Amino acid sequence: MSPQHPLLGLLVRGEKHGYELKRIVDDEFAPYWRIDFAQLYRSLAKMTRNGWVKARIERGTDGPERKVYTLTARGRAEFDQWLAEPAQDRDEFFVKVRLAADCDASIAHLVEPHRRALEDERVARTRRQRAAQDAGDAGQLLVAHAALRETQAALSALDLYAAVAPSFDSAALRSGRALREKHLAAPVIIGSDDPLLARLAQLAHTSTQAVGSIGGLLALAQHQANVAGIHLLDSETGEYNVPFVKHLAPEEDIVLVNLAFRENGLLIARGNPKSIRSVRAIARRDVRFINRQRGAGTRLLVYSKLRQIGINPHTIPDWDRVANTHDAVAGAIAAGAADVGPGLRAVAAEWDLDFIPLGEERYDLAIARADYESPELRALIDALHGDAFRQQAAALKGYDLARSGQVVAHIR
Repeated sequence: MSPQHPLLGLLVRGEKHGYELKRIVDDEFAPYWRIDFAQLYRSLAKMTRNGWVKARIERGTDGPERKVYTLTARGRAEFDQWLAEPAQDRDEFFVKVRLAADCDASIAHLVEPHRRALEDERVARTRRQRAAQDAGDAGQLLVAHAALRETQAALSALDLYAAVAPSFDSAALRSGRALREKHLAAPVIIGSDDPLLARLAQLAHTSTQAVGSIGGLLALAQHQANVAGIHLLDSETGEYNVPFVKHLAPEEDIVLVNLAFRENGLLIARGNPKSIRSVRAIARRDVRFINRQRGAGTRLLVYSKLRQIGINPHTIPDWDRVANTHDAVAGAIAAGAADVGPGLRAVAAEWDLDFIPLGEERYDLAIARADYESPELRALIDALHGDAFRQQAAALKGYDLARSGQVVAHIR
């Protein structure tokens, strides 16, 4: 991407000197556009020769003289023409998205072609990840997985654009206040890693942070989160989540809203080369195990299952070899670095791994009562009850939405 046309877009905002332009690029456009001072001033000189900008000398009171650049009518026409042309790559597309808001221009004609290109890229990158997985090449798998997630993030950004762009006010965008003024603050969702919760968060235009169920409840109790995703089984009562909420957030008035029931179990390499049939195999000396981190509900599930059959989990050599997400466990197994680890049926299907079920568990959203009834959570709750969420769930294996969206407990 040549920097000249996007620099014209920055001057749509008004006259600027070079340091101001450099600061705007650094603050607003990274990682999609970067520019050094040499490239900046070469571009400004060429834009001046082309008649796209005019330069005047401004005498500084406390510093040296500097050139201030102003957009000309010819430069504005050149910028408008560039903005209307198809983006050559992802960087140029997202730069155009940002600049279009400054001049109240529509780029709807650019979005769908870019989406189609990203969908094709996702298919290709999924194939590369599977090929790396089949080859057992850990380095190739790491790069392929990172590339796939990059494509998925770009598609998620397009979904966000489609949802909010029609209601954006361009003047507010120029001052950086549009999201705050037009849309309520996004809720903070912290807790157990779950692919369906990530899709719900995307529909509600927010994100999740995976710290484990217990970490999520502690964040909720400390008012560092609005929502905690949890799936904690009390082995003594057979009850999900309620006993842990009472113990870890005793001062809070909490509503438990069901996200879904989901199948949790063991992820194993495709074809089951180690003939792993049950949780008992984790204790075998020839089996390499990878666990979830302390505080993860999935770790506690495996712990409980091992204790039920008389195995002390702490005698397992790899018990404290951990990964923080389901994807990280699956990736280690797919790369041949581990033979078995705890995880979801949905993740096994995504990574083309075999799966041994350990049971269905209830995954709930723990929400402070005041937040549950607030406008800030409305988008999340509405998305949870929406058709789009159910379509997303249908694309994942191992989920049951029979009670999804229902309040399953109120804990004072």
